[in-house]
Amino acid sequence: MHPVSGLTARTAVLSAVMVGVTLASIVLALNTFAKYREAVGYLADRQAQVLVTTSRLLQQSEGMVASTAMLLLADDHLARRQAMFEIADRKEWIGRLVEDLAEFRKAPEQFDAIYDARDRLVANLETLDALVEERIDLRLQLERQALPDVPTLAQLARVESGIAEVIRAARTLTTELSVAVGFHLAAAREEAQQRVRSLADETQRSAWLLKASGLAALLAVLATVLFIQRSVVGRLSRLELALRCERPRPEEIDVQGRDEIARVARTVHRYVDRINLNEQRILTINRELDFLASHDALTRLHNRRYFEQALAEGAESLLAGDYCAAMIDIDHFKQVNDLHGHAVGDRVIVQVAGLIRDGLPDGALLARYGGEEFAALLPGVDMESARECLERIRQRVADTPTAVEGGDVAVTVSIGLAPRLPMGGFEHSLKAADESLYLAKRRGRNRLVLRPQRATDPGVETP
Repeated sequence: MHPVSGLTARTAVLSAVMVGVTLASIVLALNTFAKYREAVGYLADRQAQVLVTTSRLLQQSEGMVASTAMLLLADDHLARRQAMFEIADRKEWIGRLVEDLAEFRKAPEQFDAIYDARDRLVANLETLDALVEERIDLRLQLERQALPDVPTLAQLARVESGIAEVIRAARTLTTELSVAVGFHLAAAREEAQQRVRSLADETQRSAWLLKASGLAALLAVLATVLFIQRSVVGRLSRLELALRCERPRPEEIDVQGRDEIARVARTVHRYVDRINLNEQRILTINRELDFLASHDALTRLHNRRYFEQALAEGAESLLAGDYCAAMIDIDHFKQVNDLHGHAVGDRVIVQVAGLIRDGLPDGALLARYGGEEFAALLPGVDMESARECLERIRQRVADTPTAVEGGDVAVTVSIGLAPRLPMGGFEHSLKAADESLYLAKRRGRNRLVLRPQRATDPGVETP
């Protein structure tokens, strides 16, 4: 079992880096979204309520002016009481809104100016209410008089003068109240804007961090891709290219390294080496089988099958020229086997085959035709030349004994020679040579017998 190292370890490290960068990006994104959601919730909830409350407070403060105008324009006590009721209602609303605003902003001392301006304005309006009430009574009194009473007119003038003074004071107090409320409205807006700016800055920082994380993730992916391309795909491609050849060579297989692919490459290298060795052995065997299919295993001469096949394939070229056929047989070969054994007999056959092969001219076709029998085709050779050549072979065989343990074994050969027969094929010439061979045997062996043309041969004209 191999330890966890090499390609597995490097892939695990790169995968861990990618996972870490991805998780960091996810955590950063979730944290950013959480802060964004918190800020948006704060702005949408508390800050929005602060702005709404402040705006309503400002509306109520400005509504005091309208209520003051209603009180100032009141012609009877009913209108005056309605105006005062509205003023009391606005006073209560201002108090509630200030309490709500103080709860949101968590700084009650900042609202003392609003309370003070409101209370002084309400007290001023109560004074105004008393003056308006007195003015209404004086006007009713004047309406009931036939002639205006001078003291009453003087009193009414003093009341109008007091009302004017109170109105001026009310305007000042209303302005103070609006300014106090406006301060908090501006503060609330500034706080909201500050929160938005802070959120924007935080979002920008998070965006840069996310970009950096994304870039790191991209670099990790690129590093992983390059690593896989170089350490995995490239090496596998080279291995595949080396194995794509019809006959892969072990030296072309890269076995460098200690990782898994290197181990696979070394295993493939061993298999390819074994396959090549087996292929060489198979090719050697096939060549030997091909050779044995057309040659005699003992003498290494062509066998009868090849001899007949070659004659059949070259029939047209044989018919185009002259040739001679010869049959050669070792004399008394059975006695050699009986006296000396088959091993000596095989050595005799091999030596005789070599002498015949060396003695035939170039272009001659020689085959071991049977046990101790040989057949030869001599194309382009006339009978006289063939006779001289075969006679030399016969004599050399007789003069060259086979050396064996315990002495030499001398043998002779009988030869039958036949020419090309007119209108006859090579098989007729070979048959005629075989007949001459048997004639040589009957005449005493160790001789060459020619087979002349006969009147009965195909194509021979009778005179």
